[in-house]
Amino acid sequence: MPKFPACNVPVAFVAKVMKKDATFIRAGIEQGWLPIGYAKPSAKTGKMSYYISPKLLWEVTGILYEPEKEGCDE
Repeated sequence: MPKFPACNVPVAFVAKVMKKDATFIRAGIEQGWLPIGYAKPSAKTGKMSYYISPKLLWEVTGILYEPEKEGCDE
């Protein structure tokens, strides 16, 4: 089993590797047919925030998120 980073996977990364629009990824998470994380509205603004689990992303899609290769800090 791979080692998973303790950070959020960006929606833009998932959209890029799945060759889909970010809106598609967000809709899948919100509606539950893409079970790789969750969405919740901000208490102040009501704007949706997204958390994508590196482990769930790998389990569901086979995509391994490696932030050091993506230029992202953990």
